[in-house]
Amino acid sequence: MVGYVVPLEDLARADVQRCGGKAAGLGELHRAGLRVPPGFCITGDALTYLMDANSLADRIAGIAADLDFDDYDDVEAKTARIRVLISAATIPDDLMQQLVERYRALVDDDNKFVAVRSSVAVKDSDVSSFPGMMDTYHYVLGEAQVLEKVSECWASLWTTRAAFARRHKNVPHHLGVIAPVVQRMVDAELAGVLFTANPVTGNTDETVIQANWGLGESVVSGKSMNDFYVLDKGSLAVKERRIVTKTMMVTMDKQSGSGRSERPVPADRAEAPTLSDLQLGELGEAGARIERHFGFNADVEWAYRDDVLHILQARKIQGLEA
Repeated sequence: MVGYVVPLEDLARADVQRCGGKAAGLGELHRAGLRVPPGFCITGDALTYLMDANSLADRIAGIAADLDFDDYDDVEAKTARIRVLISAATIPDDLMQQLVERYRALVDDDNKFVAVRSSVAVKDSDVSSFPGMMDTYHYVLGEAQVLEKVSECWASLWTTRAAFARRHKNVPHHLGVIAPVVQRMVDAELAGVLFTANPVTGNTDETVIQANWGLGESVVSGKSMNDFYVLDKGSLAVKERRIVTKTMMVTMDKQSGSGRSERPVPADRAEAPTLSDLQLGELGEAGARIERHFGFNADVEWAYRDDVLHILQARKIQGLEA
């Protein structure tokens, strides 16, 4: 039986083409000894297998060939048709079995929720990310919901924004790879992003950190006001500390009992600093360790729960030539 599901700790950067940049990066973070939420990747070949088993390849190729990129509504309507075909497709039994077995081994009574995250690449290319183009799901609960979100993650290879991004980069649609990652959910008390070089000034001697309460989705999406810190990379001394009034955070959707939702930041935390000096130092050290391991200036997503730091992603800073 072909293995379509691989533990994250078994992956390395050489697996980008079959598992996408995010999954390969998570495997490398494991190898570097960082604390990464456990999980697994469903390889890019799994979507090909799904499409072949459901006779979708020619139908999708025909729709894709007819996309009119001068007409946004046309692209939106046709990519929606492709997403429906993929999300409604029947998962082959052997692939289903591998998925369910890995999922059952991942969760327990104290860790019921997972995140389903998109990991992408382009075949025969060094492109290993399309930030924000494909979909990610948080606080996913139960086997049925996991399978549903994995299917929706596959389908998000064909979001309108992803199709336009491939067009802009001159990437043929059939070369796109999506390999969903299923990870134990970190119910973050605070989270954010870290850059091991200043992405605005290009200063490679500085570490820049942005933070907010709740999940880092609010920071990554650009929807929130975030605390802002600049560290000297060598000494980890705080060079700049900008504490803002934080108004919005992302947490679990308490009404539905799964999924995420946006809500106001509680009044007692709105103006409180998110990070202590101890945490800033820990983040600075983690960033330096990641940079040394990967050999490039890194864009890192992180989260704290019960004062424990978790690293959720690391990739090269876009647009920085250092």
